[in-house]
Amino acid sequence: MTYDETWDRPHQPGEELGWQESDCYWFYDANTGVGGYQRIGQKPNAGTGQVTLFVFDKNGERYTVNDAFERDRPIGAEDRWEDGHQVESHRADALGDGRMRFRWDEPGSSADIEFYESFHTPRGWSKSSHEAKFMEAMNPGGHLEVSGRIKGQIRIGDRDYTIDALAHRDRSWGFRDFAHFDYRRFRMFSGTVGPELSFATFVCDTANGRTVSGFVVRDGVDEDIADLRVLVTIDADGLTSMGGTAVITLQSGEKLTLPYRPVQAYLTRFPANNGFLVDTISEVDYAGKTGFCDSIHNNNPARGTHMPDQSDTDIVAVDLGLSPSASYAI
Repeated sequence: MTYDETWDRPHQPGEELGWQESDCYWFYDANTGVGGYQRIGQKPNAGTGQVTLFVFDKNGERYTVNDAFERDRPIGAEDRWEDGHQVESHRADALGDGRMRFRWDEPGSSADIEFYESFHTPRGWSKSSHEAKFMEAMNPGGHLEVSGRIKGQIRIGDRDYTIDALAHRDRSWGFRDFAHFDYRRFRMFSGTVGPELSFATFVCDTANGRTVSGFVVRDGVDEDIADLRVLVTIDADGLTSMGGTAVITLQSGEKLTLPYRPVQAYLTRFPANNGFLVDTISEVDYAGKTGFCDSIHNNNPARGTHMPDQSDTDIVAVDLGLSPSASYAI
């Protein structure tokens, strides 16, 4: 499939109760130290939606809202229109020309920001068919990945910021079969340093086998990956990534080695899938430039029979609401 602007707008739902559509993105502004992640997901046929929000100032506070798969919020016909959708105060609007406007208004945080520049043409996961069965279960309608820049206003607690940040956004639509997503291990590594390099990659081990997918784009030229390894330095809590290195093997055989350093992180629980994921917003280095990424990992001890809470970690955010930012300095 070749990108066109309809990818950015709501699609006609299929007949399945589990048909979903979601916008999510992650970002980091090194100048202000502000970054985060927002996801707006809808299941129109079920009349429900979910949100995830993690936003921080690394030297101030962080704010977390995370429905994961534990909370459904009601939505109606008025929450979905030609150019956008919303779940309560969390809203995404397609502005045309690949631009998106994102908003939220929570007691401890609010924002009005725009994804205004793309570093490459948006595209889906790997163009090869080796992961077709996995994609049929998770992204059958379509999927978009693109890196670029996001700007606007963000409030965290009583602090107001104007940001101009590196960002990566993700959009998907179609019937999602979570029964297929019985994962054993999951690693995702997506981000950008600018037009010189953007990347969207993941590896997922499920009960049905392993799926490797993704691509890199360098100066407008994209190439699918053949393999991904994310070597993570784990703190004593078994949850916190204190940094690491991603090794991306391209279809050509070339290997890119990308060291990264954590800034802030949060944990998403998936009790129905017997697991959890830790998202770590990080700085990443490539060819003398510093960019950002979201490195996602899980070690899934006891196959999820214990769901982590805040007492299990000293650094990763699990509790909802406003809390002090943690220091990842060693």
